Amino acid sequence: MTLLSLLITFGIIWLNLTGLSLLANYAIKDYAVSRIGAPLLLCLVFFFIEHFYGLGPQLWLLPFSAAISGWLVWKERRMLRQNIEVEASFAAGFLYCMVWRYSFPDIDLDGEKIPDLVFINNYIVGTKLPPIDRWLPPFKMDFYYSFQHYSGALLGRWFQLGPTFSYQFAFCVIAGLITTAIYTASRRFCPWKPGAWIILGALLFGGCGLGLEANLSMNHYIQPAEICRYLGLHRPAQERTAVGRYLDSKMYPSGKDPQELPVTPLSFLVALGEYHPPIAGFLVLSFSALLIASLEIEGNPTRRTILVALLAATLPISLISNSWDFPLQVVLVGGWFAYRFLKGEWPLWKAGLIGGGIATILSYPFLVGFMQQALAHSTEIRHVRSGDHSWIGWFLVFWPVLGLIVLAPLNKERRALVLYLASVWLILTVGTEEFYMHDVNGGTWERYNSTLKWWGWIYAGGVLLIGGPNLASKNRFCRFGSLLLILLPCAEVYNYARFFYGTNKPSLGQIDGTYWITADVNYRSIINSLKARPDGICIDSGNQLSNTDSTVMGLFANKQALVGWPIQETIWRDQQTDIVERLKQVESFYMGKMDDPLAWLLANKIRYVLWLQKDNGDQNSRFLPLRHKIESRYIWHRFYGNDSDWSLGYWEYKDDPVSR
Repeated sequence: MTLLSLLITFGIIWLNLTGLSLLANYAIKDYAVSRIGAPLLLCLVFFFIEHFYGLGPQLWLLPFSAAISGWLVWKERRMLRQNIEVEASFAAGFLYCMVWRYSFPDIDLDGEKIPDLVFINNYIVGTKLPPIDRWLPPFKMDFYYSFQHYSGALLGRWFQLGPTFSYQFAFCVIAGLITTAIYTASRRFCPWKPGAWIILGALLFGGCGLGLEANLSMNHYIQPAEICRYLGLHRPAQERTAVGRYLDSKMYPSGKDPQELPVTPLSFLVALGEYHPPIAGFLVLSFSALLIASLEIEGNPTRRTILVALLAATLPISLISNSWDFPLQVVLVGGWFAYRFLKGEWPLWKAGLIGGGIATILSYPFLVGFMQQALAHSTEIRHVRSGDHSWIGWFLVFWPVLGLIVLAPLNKERRALVLYLASVWLILTVGTEEFYMHDVNGGTWERYNSTLKWWGWIYAGGVLLIGGPNLASKNRFCRFGSLLLILLPCAEVYNYARFFYGTNKPSLGQIDGTYWITADVNYRSIINSLKARPDGICIDSGNQLSNTDSTVMGLFANKQALVGWPIQETIWRDQQTDIVERLKQVESFYMGKMDDPLAWLLANKIRYVLWLQKDNGDQNSRFLPLRHKIESRYIWHRFYGNDSDWSLGYWEYKDDPVSR
């Protein structure tokens, strides 16, 4: 996709999202809230419907939605001019995220990128939900909080985008919605216009408290990913400054392996490009902040009722988008209702019950299956053992938020609001050092997922929800002290800038994310050929209990795999034993150790068999024997080689399509 095509696609997506927001605004009467709430509600309604009836891979709604949106944009052009800052903040987030995606587009083996693409592939086929898990057919994909992935696939189906393009554009749309919510919430907390841009910049370009400390503690440049993994990992003394060596002596007593406590700020997630549920958690958080800020200035009873209903609706949306953040969201929303009840607004519970109830009903078809899965019962909140605490590390992450909490009582103009927010964030910050979510990890990784999912969310919420009101305070010490606390961690901008400009970009502009494989013309040809053929199970060699390129070529061609990454599937499915058995069978097939490979292929309804460079060992000695055994039912497509000592291609089942 060329840069011009990217801009055209962005324009079409922007047109439709704007039209949807204008349409919702007739009911909500708040354009900024409509900008985020309308897409969430639309996706939730489709999510509900498709649990009863799949609408197919192509929705054919784009011509109608574009026409209606174009008419609404023209009709409501005055409204758009009045909300130009809202549109600017959306464009800022979308385009900033796209710069990272355009520069580093690869959907590769790093982190959770490939599993995230699998989830989008699961949903993009448009079947009745839950869909088939394309990494383990015929089992259903009902084990993961995947509303974000469904929404990304829905965007792709709406705008006729493939799975990889859906991955990239959906990520940028979420980034744009987040920046819209952050900017608008900050503006409503703080009329000082630069304050809103400062908060947005601090969260989008900076990090957390570690952004300053890590740079002061290391005597060389440190990458953003290393800052995220800063706590719990020892570094040689010669790499540390005097500050770093002092902190090491306090944090890491000899003879004990420290807990690894990673932190993923919003800025890092946007730069990383991993379409993983934490980014949805930031969307729900920023939308909640916008609703809270709006309720502080909205006096119309009808509009307040709508805003309260939307705030309550964020609870089930959080549960199906990023379940890890659900306890934090409960504290935030529950605390707000307690705060308003103390101010005498008891009738609000009705609006909250209606909003939360409707969102729960729309989520229920998913939740009824999801909550019965083993993963839903294998996690529990536990108290952190005394030896596993890291109060110094905790302070290094949260010192800006703690400073904002200390300054909050000086904000006399909004003392009730900031005291409620300060109380909630004190509970969250201290609570996540006292408690953690126990999962499959143990040892030094016992708290790994808890801090990874929680601390970045809490930091961003503290800066937005406490920093915003503090910047509007007439008390100079509160105002300028808060400004300093928000700006100092932005030292991490240097790390992002140096990483961006100093890192090679071999896949620059290859926005579909496959260039790390398709740079090889033979592999590109194989993937394109598979794309043009009917769906089916595609097997590949080399799968193992770690991130591997096995199954990736089939995935990029939107084909199923007999077994995906076993390390992921065994966790998701509570150590289901046949996963490893499938892995052994595939290995046996490729090693030529299977007595009747044809019978095995047919029994497992395998349609495509890849034969790649990694399979050409020993001068391709296994190729011809295998070909002779399966050629009665499988036809060979060669893309390179001579079919004797070197072969690249795939076999395809040549009879009628295998019944599913």
